[in-house]
Amino acid sequence: MTENQPHIALMLRGGKTGLRAELARRFFAETNSVASQQALADAGMVLEGFAAQQEPQRVHLRVAERDGVVYIDMGNTAGSVIRIGGGRWDIVPTAPVLFRRTKLTGELPTPQPGKGGGRLWEFVGIAEADRPILLAVLVAALIQVDVPHVILLLLAEQGSAKSTITRILVSLVDPSAVPLRQPPRDPDGWTTAAAASWVVALDNMSGDIDGWLSDCLCRASTGDGNVKRALYTDGDVAVTAFRRCVITNGVDVNPVRGDLAERIATVKLPRITRRRAESEFDAEWETARPVVFAALLDLAAKVHHLLPTIEVADLPRMADFAEVIAAVDQVMHTDGLARYREQSRTSARDTLDVPFVAELVAEGREFVDTTSADLLAALTPSGADWRRPKGWPKTARSLTGLLTRHAPALRAQGWQIDHDDARNKDGVIRWTIRPPEKSGHDHPSNPPDQSVQVNGRKDGGLEHPEGWSAGKSITRHDGSSPPIPASDTPVTSSNGEAGEAGQGNPPSLVLCGCGVELSRQESIDRGCCAECALIAGSAR
Repeated sequence: MTENQPHIALMLRGGKTGLRAELARRFFAETNSVASQQALADAGMVLEGFAAQQEPQRVHLRVAERDGVVYIDMGNTAGSVIRIGGGRWDIVPTAPVLFRRTKLTGELPTPQPGKGGGRLWEFVGIAEADRPILLAVLVAALIQVDVPHVILLLLAEQGSAKSTITRILVSLVDPSAVPLRQPPRDPDGWTTAAAASWVVALDNMSGDIDGWLSDCLCRASTGDGNVKRALYTDGDVAVTAFRRCVITNGVDVNPVRGDLAERIATVKLPRITRRRAESEFDAEWETARPVVFAALLDLAAKVHHLLPTIEVADLPRMADFAEVIAAVDQVMHTDGLARYREQSRTSARDTLDVPFVAELVAEGREFVDTTSADLLAALTPSGADWRRPKGWPKTARSLTGLLTRHAPALRAQGWQIDHDDARNKDGVIRWTIRPPEKSGHDHPSNPPDQSVQVNGRKDGGLEHPEGWSAGKSITRHDGSSPPIPASDTPVTSSNGEAGEAGQGNPPSLVLCGCGVELSRQESIDRGCCAECALIAGSAR
């Protein structure tokens, strides 16, 4: 670090952005001569030895938090930092935390307070119901550090400006010289792509997500790491640990595994009917970006102030994100949490199209104290013309793993699925599986109470500021409203004039008879969702 920017850490081996380059620059500035490579190497080794004797300090990438205050590195040469606390934000010259920068760390725009709340939707023209979800993803990336982050999935048909919109979103949170990355080919490639940016955007993914990449995305959402042998050593290791905000886009991205589906927030992009030159669009966005960024900071400050008071009944898997979107709903008077819950149920249904699980759902049979081998025998067709589909379990062990993986998704649809962990005289796992109408669990069409509470209360009210639509209200125990700091108009979910990505009609949808959108090819071929297949099977 330097005297002028004590909050920016210089890596000992950081190349052009590291300490060695800074030492060479300062040596020349003070002596008007160039330091030799050996002198720089020796000085770096001495400093590394001193550093090894000090207490380790955490170094943050783009966003940090300390004592309830959030600090955002703006990435500029002045070292400016955005401070969020007490429901407000401001720009300060330094911070009580350490940031590191990489070659991918870009500069955030200088926020310009103004009436920029609706301008985001001129460039990101998504459905109004999805806007709170998108805002919650952006806000969480700005104010939350040590919590899991949902993976934002942007779906649209070809030519719907998926890459352009993804680039816009990245520029609001973590600008980069390479805002979009191609999907990695192996875990090492993923670690390289993810370690250098706070927000990682994977462009143009397609088809079923491979198992290894699904696991990598899940770990990045909740906390990932990688251990490799250090270069030029025999026994030392190089450790990389990180938690990232991930954005992906594609036409037919299928999170086959339920653990990944639970971590995804999906936003569908409409078709484009009128196009503009990219140079014109980019120029308009660069003009609007400082105003939109200021409005996003207004919203982030209010959400950060409200979060300690937010309580959500029946938290989903991504509990921290649910609280953020609930706070966004309180500020914006929207219903994004209900929309997110419905998306989660739809994603869970989609993962049930694995051939064996789909057969279990279609049959709708009850099994009590049944071994995996007996389950496999009972649900495997015996016809001579039947051919084993890809993914159909071949052994009892593989069936146990398959049911264990998809049990959360089945429970989300109201099924009871449990096993005794082989605590029986035979020492084999026995399953109890009951469809929704026999399990006694709530059916997905009747979800549990989704109300948002503040300090345990559901009643009371909050005055609706001008321009906000009526929605849920919040109160404290004493009946008073928690303070919402005054500021310029925040990003709102009001209708904004559609821009390049927002013009035109929504994409063509394939619907089940119950009205649920069919997004996976297996469901489209079958002509109904997994839940309707369950009902049809139960009726037989």
